Amino acid sequence: MSELVTLAGIALKTSLLIVAAALLSLALRRQSAALRHIVWTSALALCVLMPLAMRLLPSHTIAMLPAHASTLPLPRTQGMEWEWILIVWMLGGLFFLARELLSSFGLARWRRQAHALKSPRWTATLAKFDCRVRVLESRHIASPCTWGVLTPVLLLPSAGDAWSEAARHSALLHELAHVQRRDTISALISRIACVLHWYNPLVWLAAAHARNLQERACDDAVLRAGATPSDYAQFLLDVAARMSGISRPNQSAIGMAHSSLRARVVAILDPGAMRSQAGRTPVLASCAVLFTIAVLLGMASVETAPEPPPAADPPTLPELPPLPAPPAPAPAVPALPAVPAVPAVPATPPAESPKS
Repeated sequence: MSELVTLAGIALKTSLLIVAAALLSLALRRQSAALRHIVWTSALALCVLMPLAMRLLPSHTIAMLPAHASTLPLPRTQGMEWEWILIVWMLGGLFFLARELLSSFGLARWRRQAHALKSPRWTATLAKFDCRVRVLESRHIASPCTWGVLTPVLLLPSAGDAWSEAARHSALLHELAHVQRRDTISALISRIACVLHWYNPLVWLAAAHARNLQERACDDAVLRAGATPSDYAQFLLDVAARMSGISRPNQSAIGMAHSSLRARVVAILDPGAMRSQAGRTPVLASCAVLFTIAVLLGMASVETAPEPPPAADPPTLPELPPLPAPPAPAPAVPALPAVPAVPAVPATPPAESPKS
């Protein structure tokens, strides 16, 4: 299998895996956002592992192409053209990796500009929670945000000191739900998948769905704690209005008011929405389905049929002695020149004898 065929196989199999996750999420549309978020995150994690699965799992042929198919338009991709394809893929991956690093640098700058929590109102509200993360305060942000995998950081806006107690309580519930759910790990998985498969728009759509469902799951945690849906929705709209100046690379850390806000408000105000946490049995069943599909896709392969052996040569006849050469033709005798005809001499009459 040529390199181009391998790359096309990875793109096709990851696309089919994303389609399977979409169908599974559609079947679970009545379930909680937390469960559907796990479905999409699992699909993205399996997309990251798909190239490795294709290399390590045993291959099983599911389709056989005719032998002449290998001569159809791929022959020149074995040389310089494949090298250019690899260079383009690497450049695209480096571009999106640089964008993620830029976002990380922005968060690091926020952390350097922050200071220890001094707001008495934030301190009073935070005392109601069993908070085991590092809490900082900054005047450069308009909404609480959290990040960090090993050492989570909770950054609170200084402007939140003027919010109502209910607003501060809801904001802390939302951010601490991210920490409890370990959403920084799922966000990291989404970013890695987008960097590896940057050329596949379905992977980007899956990452966007996972990010939106992640925020909706934290919204459900706030509502389960007793927040009024209309007040909480209005709070999100107010926060989003104050965050218009935040640069796009840094908005990923402040998903509270930047992840499909309209759909989130509709879900918050939906009285029939299920807001429970993801149960263990549905999670295991959903992950098992996606894992089985990923394994089957990783093992599936398409090969070309072997060319038929050449036909046997016909039996050779014994070599006959060469035929004698035909005699050389006799040289032609040149024709004699024609003798001109001698004109006939007219006969003379006989002389008369004298009479006696």
